[in-house]
Amino acid sequence: MKRILVIDDDVEINELVGKVLVRAGYQVRTAANGEDGLEILREFSADLIIVDKNLPRMHGAEVIREARRRFPFIGVILITAFPEPFALGQDRLNGYLGKPFKSLKAIEDAVAQALDSADEIKHRDELKSRLSQVMAELTPGAKKRP
Repeated sequence: MKRILVIDDDVEINELVGKVLVRAGYQVRTAANGEDGLEILREFSADLIIVDKNLPRMHGAEVIREARRRFPFIGVILITAFPEPFALGQDRLNGYLGKPFKSLKAIEDAVAQALDSADEIKHRDELKSRLSQVMAELTPGAKKRP
């Protein structure tokens, strides 16, 4: 069962998204701010975080960067009422959810797509790492890794 953490300072958004995702078969936790969300991540190994862009005390971008520092392959969906471009440097988003939500199905669809995207990126990285190992083993004169 995939695990999802929803981080939004709007209690109604947390409740709505949480209920929709539990009904869809996910295990869900919620947090009202970034600090609490990151603390929950210590014990709740989420496959995906859904983060509001504008959080009190800690901006959504900061939460995403710290979550990705700890868990490089965690999926990320950004919730925002303002769809202007959002840059995270080298960090990537696996999806967006605009407020107000188009439908409850839109939430489920965004989550399914983001989880697929995150799984694909992780798989690709694992293949790339394995290919590098094989190439190093096949390269004459290359130093063997311990």
